[in-house]
Amino acid sequence: MLFQDDSKGHVIIGEAALHLALAKQEISVISLIAELGHMAADKCSDERLAEISQARSWLKRSATADIAHQAEPYLRALTGLNEEKN
Repeated sequence: MLFQDDSKGHVIIGEAALHLALAKQEISVISLIAELGHMAADKCSDERLAEISQARSWLKRSATADIAHQAEPYLRALTGLNEEKN
């Protein structure tokens, strides 16, 4: 990732992926962007809003028409781990 602070970018995207996984929703670039939008709508600090904005921008830049609608295999594995516990 090309965030100013890579670890924060990873954490924000990971948090969005976890929200989706726990809600048993598909995890894709599009759904991550949407979830980050929902996270930004919650009351949060200006710093967190900036981190979410950077993550959304990075995801939008990295998405292509072919990849955007496909769930990432490693993210599906996270969802699968959650389902095994239930």
